[in-house]
Amino acid sequence: MIYTTQQCKHCRQAKAWLKQHGVPFLDFDVGKPNKIQKKFFSIGGRSVPMFVVGEQQLTGFNPNKLKDFLSRSGLIPSPR
Repeated sequence: MIYTTQQCKHCRQAKAWLKQHGVPFLDFDVGKPNKIQKKFFSIGGRSVPMFVVGEQQLTGFNPNKLKDFLSRSGLIPSPR
């Protein structure tokens, strides 16, 4: 899953990257006070985009770091 806000340029880039690479994801907008925003803060969220797979988290959008994170999480094949 990915926590985002509508105004976040890096969030839009991250979602486009995920779509381009065929990675399914759930997008949770934390831009307004609600239950999703409370959950985001309760798991240590402070900035977006924030990716969560199981107990693992990655904050920010860097394509190489995201690829490594998703590979270690088993969501995309490991680079050979």
